Amino acid sequence: MTSPVRLHRFHLMPAHEAESFDSRTAEHEEPRPAFGAPYVWVLAVIDGDQPNAVHRILQYETLIGRGGDAQIDVNDEMVSKRHCLLRVEGPVCTIQDLASRNGTRVNGRKMKDETALRLRHLDEIQIGTTRLFVLHGAFKRLTPQ
Repeated sequence: MTSPVRLHRFHLMPAHEAESFDSRTAEHEEPRPAFGAPYVWVLAVIDGDQPNAVHRILQYETLIGRGGDAQIDVNDEMVSKRHCLLRVEGPVCTIQDLASRNGTRVNGRKMKDETALRLRHLDEIQIGTTRLFVLHGAFKRLTPQ
């Protein structure tokens, strides 16, 4: 197993360990968690017009496409305006091609229209000429040292 990654004041851990984490405050009140907490889903662009872009998935549904309607705008003529859709439900993230002109590939395989595919950590998505890595983990707050 790899060592934990430090991200600001959070500690990433495997998703199965997050199930037992108690996030109560000192006053025994439940803090309002961020979307998807403790699960984090991130798309990192590895090839395309924005090779250093990183997109944290912050909504239940995230539209990937070209133009202002998409939450993740991929500036690529081979990408449809409504290319594909990500859905996050806790530890599960799925991707669905929206009948795009050039299709969506996951790990080199072209997706079938209208079929949702479950994404996993380090999967590779190709949309037009843009390639993205899927990063997934769970976090818990670090205790002060």
